[in-house]
Amino acid sequence: MNYLIGCGGVGSAIVPSFCRLKAPQEVTLVDGDTIEHKNLDRQMFDAGQVGKNKASALAGKFGCHALPQWFSRGSLRLTRADWLLCLVDNHRTRLEAIESCDEHGCQAVFAANETHSAEAYYYRRAWKGTPRDPRVYYPELLTDRSGDPRAAAIGCTGEAQERNRQLVSANLMAAALAEHLYVLWHWKAPRLDRDTVERLPHKLVANLTRLETHTLAGRLA
Repeated sequence: MNYLIGCGGVGSAIVPSFCRLKAPQEVTLVDGDTIEHKNLDRQMFDAGQVGKNKASALAGKFGCHALPQWFSRGSLRLTRADWLLCLVDNHRTRLEAIESCDEHGCQAVFAANETHSAEAYYYRRAWKGTPRDPRVYYPELLTDRSGDPRAAAIGCTGEAQERNRQLVSANLMAAALAEHLYVLWHWKAPRLDRDTVERLPHKLVANLTRLETHTLAGRLA
């Protein structure tokens, strides 16, 4: 199963093409959030969907499965064959997705963006503790708890999201980068020899003036 975690700006942008890339019955959307009017300028929903769960609204349109709940480590029954596409905007959920890969052997692609920039990166259990581990090149993953949507239960309201309002163009770029890495590592890499795999990008970054490709051997500007 392919679990798309987060159906906001990046998640709602990737679902239409991903459900053509993979059969919809092989896709499950995971998000506990509700569509609000303030989402409509940068997320792929319309006014008639306000008040509905984001995962359920998208699943109803594109024919995939929905889990209208927040993701956390242990919330899904994962196997080595599963893939996680983590499309959220908080480090807490990203960390728990990485830890889920470590525990179950599944693989993951992550997408993130700011106002104008976007990036995506790939992770597998064999990379734990190496320079290719996101916890190594983004150590703040281990300590940053801001923006966790589950914190709403204790009075937080997602203020981090309001401070970092992404343009819809950045959401679309992050979705495209993530989908590219998925195709590369899910379909292409298993058919390639080891030397070629070592040159494949595991991280892609785009901003207003520059594109960066990070391979297993180093960064290519």
